[in-house]
Amino acid sequence: MKKFRYKSIVILAFLLAGCQAFVENTSEFDPTRPVDADMKLVVTGMEVEFIGTMEGDLARTAGMWSGYFTGVDRQYIPLNNYVSTAVDYVTAWNNVYSFTLKQSRIVQDKANVLGDRITLGIAQIIEANIIGTAAALWGDIPYSQAINLTQFPNPAYDPQAQVIASLLPLLDAAIANLNSGVGTTGGNLPLNATTTQYIAAAHSLKARYYLYQKDYANALAEANLGVSSNANNITGKHGTTNDQDRNIYYDFTQRQRVGYMTAKSAFLPQRLTARASAKTDETARLKFFYTGGVGAYDLNVSATGFFGSASSFPIVTYYETRLIAAEADAKLNNGITVNGLAALNAVRAALAVQFPTGKYLAYVAADFADVNAFIKEVQEEKWIDLIGQIEGFNEIRRTNNSVGVPINVGTQLPQRYIYSQNEINSNTSTPNPIPDLFTKTAIFQ
Repeated sequence: MKKFRYKSIVILAFLLAGCQAFVENTSEFDPTRPVDADMKLVVTGMEVEFIGTMEGDLARTAGMWSGYFTGVDRQYIPLNNYVSTAVDYVTAWNNVYSFTLKQSRIVQDKANVLGDRITLGIAQIIEANIIGTAAALWGDIPYSQAINLTQFPNPAYDPQAQVIASLLPLLDAAIANLNSGVGTTGGNLPLNATTTQYIAAAHSLKARYYLYQKDYANALAEANLGVSSNANNITGKHGTTNDQDRNIYYDFTQRQRVGYMTAKSAFLPQRLTARASAKTDETARLKFFYTGGVGAYDLNVSATGFFGSASSFPIVTYYETRLIAAEADAKLNNGITVNGLAALNAVRAALAVQFPTGKYLAYVAADFADVNAFIKEVQEEKWIDLIGQIEGFNEIRRTNNSVGVPINVGTQLPQRYIYSQNEINSNTSTPNPIPDLFTKTAIFQ
């Protein structure tokens, strides 16, 4: 028995030596397990994740709670009626952190190694946008310790206001990197924007966050440096190929979950109809957003509709930027000024171009009873222009629902999203007790 075992060991040793000789000087690279990728591929992944997060289920829920859409089938009925649990946000939370933010950090690390400051700036803008959105939706969130599980297995929750404040210097860094001229935007990417567009978008995001802070002087200054025309909007580009590039709203309502969400009793189509006046005719814009009629409105998914398969999705826009300027100017000066009117009328002039069969005559100060009436008009116009975007829900809460979106059920509108169930289960830093849907966040009191 011992002799057999000895021979076995000798044979095994011989075979191992032979294997070692066989693989000596041979590459162990496994093409099925890449450790790096071309910068353009990594940036593409980042932008796809970003667009998907901004245009996906977070936006649909926001839309049902902001008067844009109506949940009419299966789980969208309770969502429409503000019945929501932590499980509903597992995918969305992962999209923010595990995909978009993590991918942005990968791009930033790679850009730093390559000395590509333009790509670095783009990734910083995406981080500022996705984290600003998350903070607005959830309140206190992990940020300073996020995406570093080795060092911070239970990342701390930073105060909402602190997170928003920390994004302003990040956007300044992004602007400086983009202005350096060192590097490239990559070209033909999902966002497909120029360096100039990204710089303007960074200023527009700064204006948005200063408005959150009620810092009207800086909000106005940044808005005046922001997106300067519809042609320079930052948008998610789409096409007509299934499972590749279709508009996410189109894909959801026409392929994935047909009949779950319409605009059957939504408030926005009603308001667009009610806004008719000697200076305003919203008929064309109503038809761009919706089909059908009273009690039977649905999303316009036609080739020329807002939710069409190839329709680009707005992320940072001229309309929002000019309306930030209009509101900030009015609040800063406590009155209706020439500049405030000009900002609002610039949006109306652009709408007249976009909808030539509509009517958007310029306003004058005498059209408003006082500055509060002017501000309400500005806020309503912004709410309309933010259709389908998460930011519409943020505006409802920031303005204390100045546009009067009806409550779907009960006595109050939701004030935040609930933390993801996976986050509650795995991160001991998650706030306890968990804030419910109707607990206001710090910056939207």
